[in-house]
Amino acid sequence: GIPATFFEITTALAFLHFANSNASVVVLETGLGGRLDATNVVKSPSISIITSIGLEHTRILGDTIELIALEKGGIIKEGRPVLVGPNAPHGVLRQCAQEKGASGYYTVEDILGVDEAMGEGDKLTLGTKVLHDYDKENARISKAALLILQQQQQNGETTNDDITFQRRHIGPVTEEQIEEGTSHRPPCRFEEIEVKKDNKSITVILDVAHNPQALEHLVSKLESSYSSKMKRFVVGFSSDKDLAVCGQLVLSSVPEPLNLHIVEASHPRAANLESIIDAEPRLRESNFDQADRSITAQVEYALELAAEKDELLVVCGSVFLMAEAREALGYNEPRDSDCISEVAGSNLKHGQENFGTSDNEKAAMKAASKASSILSK
Repeated sequence: GIPATFFEITTALAFLHFANSNASVVVLETGLGGRLDATNVVKSPSISIITSIGLEHTRILGDTIELIALEKGGIIKEGRPVLVGPNAPHGVLRQCAQEKGASGYYTVEDILGVDEAMGEGDKLTLGTKVLHDYDKENARISKAALLILQQQQQNGETTNDDITFQRRHIGPVTEEQIEEGTSHRPPCRFEEIEVKKDNKSITVILDVAHNPQALEHLVSKLESSYSSKMKRFVVGFSSDKDLAVCGQLVLSSVPEPLNLHIVEASHPRAANLESIIDAEPRLRESNFDQADRSITAQVEYALELAAEKDELLVVCGSVFLMAEAREALGYNEPRDSDCISEVAGSNLKHGQENFGTSDNEKAAMKAASKASSILSK
């Protein structure tokens, strides 16, 4: 048969972990697209959620928003509801939901009504472009999803496999619990921390904004939240992004290229320094070190300058930067096992390489096979 990819193996291992932990509720995020994603083995989810759709992974998913929406719409399931955020082609996705026999197609406004604050107070601008705050937009999507699920529970609805909603889910969730839960943020999503350097306190923003659309929102939110503060960036990108546009966006947020520190993550999908600089020649005037390309070196140097000049330090551009950056800022980060490190990044050309030859890899394959058998029951 076709060998499993790294992502497929780790997805299966995640399911095994959920099963062994007797998880009451699991929130699954697709890896790429949806229709052919490994997470799509779940045939009867409580709800499918499509937050937003932008032009990303166009080589695989399609070169228009509409084509990408069809791929993302692959997670919509017969007899189950779908919730779609505001930044998506609703016409395409409504048609997709109808063809798949979804039990309902909902927008956030259908559930929560129009948020007047989101209409005015939470607008961000970038030049003449008006943007919404992703952070608050995602909180509203989460709240709407919980309310849909709560209504299903009250109605005693069943899924396609005739397992009642009550048996598959935890008890009622109060309004206060929903507000509390949706107010929390995962690490590196406009995460604001204070770091001490030379007896000075430096505000550092960690954000995994990694493509032009996300960087637009980050730059706008930085301007909105810290308009009077000079910024300094530590940035690196994945090789499959529009490096020129990404470089232009971070340059637009600083007075000169010297306020940027360019790094190269130790990951096979990371763009190297040469590619980033070639894509936006102004970055030749930024800070980088071809002899020491480590994230740690530039984070430490950027901290020194930010402390000296009373600047805001921003680390962004790729999720691949964050573990090393957080360690450089004093966090004790968890590390992958030797097996995962061997497969995911060490001396491999791609992060989705097939594997299954070493003893460690065979052990992982055996565990994944066990997980697959649990899923098929």
